Amino acid sequence: MELFSLKNRTALVTGACGLIGKKHCEALAEAGANVVLLDVNEKQCREQAAALGAGHMGIEVDVTRPESLIAARDKIVAHYRKIDILVNNAAINDMFENPLLAGKQSMFEHYPLEMWDRSWQVNVTGVFLCSQIFGTPMSEQGSGSIINIASTYGIVGPDQSIYIKTKTGSITFTNPRLIRQQKEPSSTLPVFWLLIGVIKE
Repeated sequence: MELFSLKNRTALVTGACGLIGKKHCEALAEAGANVVLLDVNEKQCREQAAALGAGHMGIEVDVTRPESLIAARDKIVAHYRKIDILVNNAAINDMFENPLLAGKQSMFEHYPLEMWDRSWQVNVTGVFLCSQIFGTPMSEQGSGSIINIASTYGIVGPDQSIYIKTKTGSITFTNPRLIRQQKEPSSTLPVFWLLIGVIKE
């Protein structure tokens, strides 16, 4: 793993306790990064961080609340002195979050407004807020990478799922010129999107 070594790098993963988030955390830890697990489930976050070994941290975070993200950012910078990597992984998939929505309610004409709002808040606004708040220290230090987790469904959605629409939003949001480095205004932080296909647990 020396070629891909992330030793002494601080890597943040939102939605860290989910199926995909866990795998991101494990891969980053294996590459040597200090992984910060960010999730709404504080207990699971801390337990998962401890399971990864020494040097990792779990923090309860709501990606839709700026004050929650700012508090987490300040704690991370105080402990690790920097942020090198942000993996925007947190997302709501209505088919898994609430089995009831997998039936009639998941149909576009019956989809509840409150779930529409919540999905956009987490899946799109959350990406914006995390990139803005955690990207600021990267901009100030003149280095860092942001990785937005998208989905193949965001490009070739098979139905009218709201999840698909939000993942399309995540893809179009990702722009390598989104965050300019303050140390070198002419350059930018690299911002990528990673397409995830069908996953079976």
